[in-house]
Amino acid sequence: MADAALRELGAVFAALSPDAADPLLDELLSAKRIALYGVGREGLTMRALTMRLFHLGLDAHVVFDMTTPPLGEGDLLVVSAGPG
Repeated sequence: MADAALRELGAVFAALSPDAADPLLDELLSAKRIALYGVGREGLTMRALTMRLFHLGLDAHVVFDMTTPPLGEGDLLVVSAGPG
């Protein structure tokens, strides 16, 4: 089962162009402040991403945390809420 899952993931990444993530990276790096939100398992993933962005020195926050500042011009909101 693990081999099948890895093959499926490999097929997804093989289908992407090498610069597919560049627009998102550009937005993340140019934002003054980043707020991330997700529901369910995606919410856990967004929390993990927030922590990693913060550790990289970006001003990243999880939506609905008590310390999340208000967003304004130049800030970025990243939302992940797929069905499932």
